[in-house]
Amino acid sequence: MAIKEFEFMHGGVITRLLRKDIPLQMTLVETSSNDSKAVYKILSQNNRELTLYIKYRSRPEPRKKEGNTWFFNFTQKNLNELSLYKDGNFMIALVCGNDDKLNDSEVCLLDKQQVISCINIDSESNQTITVKLMGNKSFRAYGTMTTGDPLIIPRNRINTISI
Repeated sequence: MAIKEFEFMHGGVITRLLRKDIPLQMTLVETSSNDSKAVYKILSQNNRELTLYIKYRSRPEPRKKEGNTWFFNFTQKNLNELSLYKDGNFMIALVCGNDDKLNDSEVCLLDKQQVISCINIDSESNQTITVKLMGNKSFRAYGTMTTGDPLIIPRNRINTISI
């Protein structure tokens, strides 16, 4: 059976997390191979729990002056799912794919506060997080709820995450 795009994109995030020298237990909470997202529960050796919500876009929207841009749409179904985790420790991993050259794909990792500053999880209308990447700079992320400057997210954040 062929490997699905979904599995490639999520596998990169999972591999980065599990290759750290920290024992972690990971459980898939729910997923659909027809969707671009999945939810994982991660438990650290000191029993700290993190819910990781992963979404991906397989290619950027070309914008010459602004670098690469990925739009992540959160439907009402996605927002309802996120609201289940808002009282706990959660992060969203936005996989910014490059289907022309998979090795150039990257992960923009947002913590709970950053997610809440970008989108209204309790909204009854769709919400969007936009991620921009230009050259060797950090990610610039903003969403439907963002006012002022975009969030600056280090490109290596997935490597420095602590649970």
